[in-house]
Amino acid sequence: MLVLSLAAACSAAIVAVIEKFASMNGRAVRAVSLTAVAAAIVAVTFGTFGSRVRVNVTPSMPLGLYRLEPLPSSGVARGMIVAVCAPDEAADLGRRRGYLSSGSCPHDTEPLLKVVTGVPGDHVAVSAEGEAVNGCPLSNSRPIARDGAGRLVSPWPRGDFRLGRGQVWLYGSNPRSWDSRYWGPAPVAGLLAVAVPLLTMPSSFRGAPGCGAARSAGPRASPG
Repeated sequence: MLVLSLAAACSAAIVAVIEKFASMNGRAVRAVSLTAVAAAIVAVTFGTFGSRVRVNVTPSMPLGLYRLEPLPSSGVARGMIVAVCAPDEAADLGRRRGYLSSGSCPHDTEPLLKVVTGVPGDHVAVSAEGEAVNGCPLSNSRPIARDGAGRLVSPWPRGDFRLGRGQVWLYGSNPRSWDSRYWGPAPVAGLLAVAVPLLTMPSSFRGAPGCGAARSAGPRASPG
């Protein structure tokens, strides 16, 4: 609330100056004012939290600002939003194809924001129609056959399996998310932080379903 209060104060001052001196119509003033409000919020947030703030501009998660916090000592849980480095092969392919921007992760890739939908011991079912964790289907999880440039994209092999120790299933609720539908199980070691929403745009995203404990156990995750 302190961040928003400071941002609101800065925004009000900026907007007042704009309205007083700008020689433009009402619509233009509103547009500039909204831009000023957004800039003030971002500036105050970064000034308050510094490098612990992540700005998300991808459609896999709600657009906006997230605060990065240390991973809990108790381990990750379903439903957590995390900042993560993509597994090696996925990061390499994503960087070469332009799915990922440059950043601090191995292979010079950016950290991504994803939701943990499966933890060690959970049952994951992968089919042509999408994914389910412990019997709960994940919306918009059907893999695409080709990317925006028409290149073939290989999904994770279909089948049922159980996540092993040190493995999680990661998800973005967008039909084109670069996540476990292509990577398969991701190593817990690749998780960098918990991402707590600070200020996000309205979105249809509702996070991961509460799938509870594993209902059945298939073979341990393996691509073959």
